[in-house]
Amino acid sequence: MSVTAICQIPYNTLPPAAVVVGDPLRAKKIADLLEGAEQVGCNREYHTWVGKWKGVKLAVASHGIGGGGASCCFEELIQAGVTTIIRAGTAGSFDERFKEGCLVIATGAFRADGVTDNLVPLGYPAVSHYEVVNSLIDSAKHYSEVNAGVGLVCTVGHFYDGPLGNKNELWATSKILAIEMEISVLLVIASLRGIRAGAAVNIDNYIFERELSQKYEPNRNVVHEGTYRMIRVCLDAASKLAQQDLVQPS
Repeated sequence: MSVTAICQIPYNTLPPAAVVVGDPLRAKKIADLLEGAEQVGCNREYHTWVGKWKGVKLAVASHGIGGGGASCCFEELIQAGVTTIIRAGTAGSFDERFKEGCLVIATGAFRADGVTDNLVPLGYPAVSHYEVVNSLIDSAKHYSEVNAGVGLVCTVGHFYDGPLGNKNELWATSKILAIEMEISVLLVIASLRGIRAGAAVNIDNYIFERELSQKYEPNRNVVHEGTYRMIRVCLDAASKLAQQDLVQPS
């Protein structure tokens, strides 16, 4: 059976909905939550699983850190048959209402990713599909402990600052809720390939407190608990969309 070039997933074999994460170990942990999970692809940072969540067949895949490598995963999931992709990741918050353990559902992303400016013109938007946004919002409402914000995020191509500094004050003033490293790449590729995509991220630090303390501590219990909730919200949203498509094919 022929497989995709980089992720090594068999072509046209995946279910229509996928949840993607950066970390291969997180992908494995999610797969452990699925019924009958089977690994169908494994190469470099790209680990792909298929199983059932609440009776609905889904794919789970890891894409690594940063937009360049992640773009390979997104493209090859589509080549393998996926038509809805939801990113479940972590992010830093610019809004004090949403600190560690809170959820941010992205309606769109500012493109500072260093990848998509090589794919499309600068004015091309990175927007989440409305059906994915609505499904994520609805799924989050079923978890009373989830504090969810809905709005714009910023996708950047670096984590550590250099001599040029950062634009955190600008992003905050612009009412951008959170910053991460892959969402805008996913949204642009999804628009180009004609599929649905969206994202929900668990906040692992409040940017302005982190800058004051000079400490980044993403491994605290409050963050892990938020990640646990985010995963379930994203799995619920993906399974609902997959079920809807079975009833009313697009």
